[in-house]
Amino acid sequence: MRKTPKSVNLAPLEAALGYEFKDKSLLVEALTTPSYRNDHPSLASTNDNQRLEFLGDAVFGLLSAQQLFNQFTEVKEGSLTKMRSHLASGAALGELARRVGVGKYLRLGAGQNHQNGRDNLNFLADAMEAIFGAAWCDGSLSAAEQIYRHLQIGVEVDSIQRAIVEENPKGALQEIVQSNGWRGFPVYELVSSSGPSHAPLFEVRAVLPDGISAVASAGSKHAAETEAARQLLEKLSKKP
Repeated sequence: MRKTPKSVNLAPLEAALGYEFKDKSLLVEALTTPSYRNDHPSLASTNDNQRLEFLGDAVFGLLSAQQLFNQFTEVKEGSLTKMRSHLASGAALGELARRVGVGKYLRLGAGQNHQNGRDNLNFLADAMEAIFGAAWCDGSLSAAEQIYRHLQIGVEVDSIQRAIVEENPKGALQEIVQSNGWRGFPVYELVSSSGPSHAPLFEVRAVLPDGISAVASAGSKHAAETEAARQLLEKLSKKP
């Protein structure tokens, strides 16, 4: 068991996580960034949260896969994979850490501490993964599960699905076509292109195999296709 800094009061963080660590030093290590270790030469090269982050990535992936598998019994593998990727994304983990209040407890190097590092999503996401790794080391799978359940990760089903659609509306539209057994694929037609070379405007029509379509304009062909797909998804959501 490594020595825990006496000045650190981890009780509020443990309460927010819903788990009390037997070995507090594991939690301290999960909160220790490489920049902090670099500023403290007495620390060993492994005394930061990178190794725990590696383990926590696998632990969180397992827990989220188990939850989605049990919660979405009719959903196919591809969609489950996208849901898990969303839950385990750096943005989602960073926001989760922000909600828990992890930033207050991060051990940062002097430079990062003065550059708003405590609210940096990358640092927060790394620490959140490391916390799950630390929990696994401290109390095995049951400890990590306790934190996962306490934080109610992924319980807002609609928000997960909306986020996936926002991240990739063209992919979401493709999945709808496949799940409905329609023949063919969404087709994206360039209606027109105008404007000077430094500020072009592309108009694209997205058409589904059943004839439903939507038209959108944007500064690039890809962006116009994406917006047209998003509008088609809006139309489909209003259909019986």
